[in-house]
Amino acid sequence: ESNTLGAGAKLRRVWPKTQLTFRGATTQTKSSLISRQATGTPDDFQVQEDKVTETTAEFFNLMGALKHTLSKRFFAFGGADWMRNRFAGIDSRTLIAAGAGNSWTESEKTTFDTFYSITYTFQTDVVENPFVKSDFPGVQFGYALDTQLTASTRFESDLIADWNMDNTDDIRLDWFNSLPISISSKLELKPSLRLLWRNEPSLTEVPLFDTGGVPTGENVKTPLEKLDSMFTLALVVKLGPSPAAE
Repeated sequence: ESNTLGAGAKLRRVWPKTQLTFRGATTQTKSSLISRQATGTPDDFQVQEDKVTETTAEFFNLMGALKHTLSKRFFAFGGADWMRNRFAGIDSRTLIAAGAGNSWTESEKTTFDTFYSITYTFQTDVVENPFVKSDFPGVQFGYALDTQLTASTRFESDLIADWNMDNTDDIRLDWFNSLPISISSKLELKPSLRLLWRNEPSLTEVPLFDTGGVPTGENVKTPLEKLDSMFTLALVVKLGPSPAAE
């Protein structure tokens, strides 16, 4: 048995040249393994059931950003992002960014921005890697696309690439794509896919066995998978009297 619960919220305030955005999301999956065994004879027996439940996926993300328009095609921004993804080896990661960007298209149907910034990351891993620094400066760039495909369907795509300046082999990508479908003026059905990729993933500990398959009682550290993917299907409720707050 398994069940997944997710929730998220976005708050946006818009002034003539400034935009303040806060966003948060969380997803958790719990799985239960049920084992059964019978005791007795084929004609007279009792069935015993054992159920073990554990969390098999968990993700938390909080973000805040302030964007200020300097001209029709140019803007500056600053923000902070916090994430916890223990199953990807990250107990806590806080990233602070400051930079600028370009607005290439801004119409009623399509907006497309690119951005670039300097960052500083504070990270605590579930399993510490003694050979890398947990706090490091970085360079970040990416894009944000929002376009109206039909009268009721939009396409959103955001890409963030972060390059660790302390260890140039460490590159992280966060790619988010969604297809919001309007049900009414206040409701959307939103399927989305988020891909998190890191060239040098965090470590995990696994038990060590000898060549005969006997446990040694020791653990060894090994890298986790480079790619973490999350697919969600959400019902979005829009609040607020105007697009200035949702």
